[in-house]
Amino acid sequence: MGKASRSKAQRRLVPSAAGGPSQGGPRPASPGSTRQSWLTPTRALVIGLVAALVVAGALIGISVAGSGSSSKPSTKTVTGLLATNALFRGIPQSGNVLGNASAPATLVEFGEPQCPICGAWARETLPTVVRDYVRTGKLKIVFRGISFIQPAGDSERALGALAAAGAQGRQFQLLDLLYRNQGEEGTGWITDDLLRSLGGAVFGLDVQRMMSDRSSAAAKSEIQGSARAAARVMGAHLRTPTFLAGPSGGQLAPLPVSTMDQLGPQGFAQLLAQTISR
Repeated sequence: MGKASRSKAQRRLVPSAAGGPSQGGPRPASPGSTRQSWLTPTRALVIGLVAALVVAGALIGISVAGSGSSSKPSTKTVTGLLATNALFRGIPQSGNVLGNASAPATLVEFGEPQCPICGAWARETLPTVVRDYVRTGKLKIVFRGISFIQPAGDSERALGALAAAGAQGRQFQLLDLLYRNQGEEGTGWITDDLLRSLGGAVFGLDVQRMMSDRSSAAAKSEIQGSARAAARVMGAHLRTPTFLAGPSGGQLAPLPVSTMDQLGPQGFAQLLAQTISR
């Protein structure tokens, strides 16, 4: 299970692609050439004027493109926006609940935005759970976001944005994109600029409203409620991800996750099926 003091050696690092500049240059003129140069002064003047017009047109195009995109956050660096929007398309959401409100079973996830194991579960296992259980109406998921990894302000910043996105029925899209674009814990990677970019990649999300609603009473209430729920389940020893599952409206039991394999798609599906069938 992920802990606040987890070893950095356990993190999986993905190397970034790197490329160097191509080598080469203008060919040297052939020695001994006796042909008269075609570049007369008149031709040089014409070529210079054409080149100047081309450069000016390019600069104007760049200026227009930049001014037209300032009202919407750039999504050029957001990873997984198409996969995320497709994963949740058509599934009802209400606040921090994903799926049919009358689904017979419930899965509760306690997650921390900076937790690398939470991120791995979201990227590798959640799509299978959504496909086989949520989309089919068998299960609804409740996300309980908590903050304990330092700097705590980073996670709290993310939790506010998630609660605000939930008010627009888009919490799980934003959470999924956050984990798909997750940085290394404790490095200050959760910034306002990142949240704006991620929000801009969520179809139908009003980013300006999300950013302004992060400090609303409703957002604070959701965050505080999740913290109290985590304390009831885990006491003072917070660990993520932690899962509860069972019949909706009934007693939810902890999923007995004891190995990393049980957080993978196949192992988690087996645990989930055993727990909700009791």
